[in-house]
Amino acid sequence: MTKAKRSDRGFVPPNTPLPTVLSVSAVAIELSVSTKTVRRLIERGSLPSCRVGRLVRIRAVDLAEFVASRTEG
Repeated sequence: MTKAKRSDRGFVPPNTPLPTVLSVSAVAIELSVSTKTVRRLIERGSLPSCRVGRLVRIRAVDLAEFVASRTEG
């Protein structure tokens, strides 16, 4: 068995905080909209997301930027 090296793919240094991710339903609750609306925003490219297997996740930072961009002006 070998130890993980810093150059190995997927290595996360100890004590490095990972970004908070939210489910489609959690985002829908935060925005007071349906999950279908959140999925439409993702499909249009308005709300960045990533897939974890079959699951769709949205970074909390991306949700905050999305809301800020819609409330400016």
